[in-house]
Amino acid sequence: MKSEPLRHLKYALAAAEHGSMRQVARRYDVRESTVSRNICALEQQLDIQIFQRNNNGVRLTNEGRDWIEGIRGHYDGLEDALSGVARRKEASGRLRIGLSGPFGRELLVRLIDRFEKTYPNIQVSIQDGAAHKQAMAVRRRHIDIAFMCACCEACACRSEVIWEEDVAALLPAEHPLADKSVLNWSSFEGERLLVPLGADGPLLDPCIIRQITNGERRPSIEQCRACQATVMMKVQIGMGFLVTGASFAECVSIEGTVWRRIADSTGKVKAVWLDSVPKRAVLRLLGMARNMAKKHTQSRLVEGHVPSDSLPE
Repeated sequence: MKSEPLRHLKYALAAAEHGSMRQVARRYDVRESTVSRNICALEQQLDIQIFQRNNNGVRLTNEGRDWIEGIRGHYDGLEDALSGVARRKEASGRLRIGLSGPFGRELLVRLIDRFEKTYPNIQVSIQDGAAHKQAMAVRRRHIDIAFMCACCEACACRSEVIWEEDVAALLPAEHPLADKSVLNWSSFEGERLLVPLGADGPLLDPCIIRQITNGERRPSIEQCRACQATVMMKVQIGMGFLVTGASFAECVSIEGTVWRRIADSTGKVKAVWLDSVPKRAVLRLLGMARNMAKKHTQSRLVEGHVPSDSLPE
C-alpha cells in the first residue's frame, strides 16, 4: 500500500495532466473530495499553491508548474522501482522509440535498422507524435527514448544533440522560386507554408514554426488536417510549399515538384531519455547513434557540403 506522500503526489501529477480533479477521481475510482483533500494536504505541506481552482477544473500556478516539472521524473523513477524486478525483466527485451519532427531521416533509418540486426533478440517498437507528447511519454516510461527537434523542451529528461542537417523546401516545379538553386526564408515572403496536422497537433513543431516566421519578411502558415502525402499533393497543384530535412528530400522524388535547399538554416535532432537507471538497450542505441553521427560529420568534411542541386527534382 502506498504511503500518504506518494498518494498526494500521484493525485497532483494526474490533476496536472487532466486539468480536472473529477477526472482524476474517475481514473483512480475514488471520490472527488478524496483527490481534493490529498492535494490540499500536499499544498499545505509544501506551503505553496499548486493549482488554481475554478468551475471548469484546475490549472497549474507558475509556482506549481515549476514544482511539478521538477518532481515528475523523481516520482516516475520511484514508481518504477516500486513496481518490482519482474516488470523490469519483462521490459528488458523491448526498446520503445518515439519519433517527432521532420529531420534526421537518414540517421534514424540506418540507426534502427542497424540496431535490429545487431540485437535481434530485442523487440523494437516505434511511435510518432508531437515533441511534448514524446517527452511526457519518456518521463512516464511509456517509451524508452525519443528523437525530436533540438529546440523542443524536454524537462526532467537527459538530452543530447546527435544530428544536424540542412533544411529543404518542396516547391511546385513551375514556381518562380524553383529556378533558384538556394533560397532563404525571406525568399518565401507572402508564400504559404503547409503544415500537416497529426493527432497531437502540427507535425512541424511550434518552435520551428516560430523560427521560420521570426522576421518581417516571412511566409504565412496554413495548418492542414491531412497526412503528409496529401499535403505533398497540395504542393503539386500549387497550393503552397512544405519543409523537411534534406536527408528526406534526397530520398524522395515527387512528380511536378522540386526540392530546394534553404541557406543558413539547419535542423538539429536530439535524443531524449531518462538518466535514472536507463535500459541497457537505450545506452547501446545511443552509442550507435553517436558513432554514426561522428562518421557522417567526418565524411561531410572530407567530401565537402552536399550541393543544393543534388536534391531530387
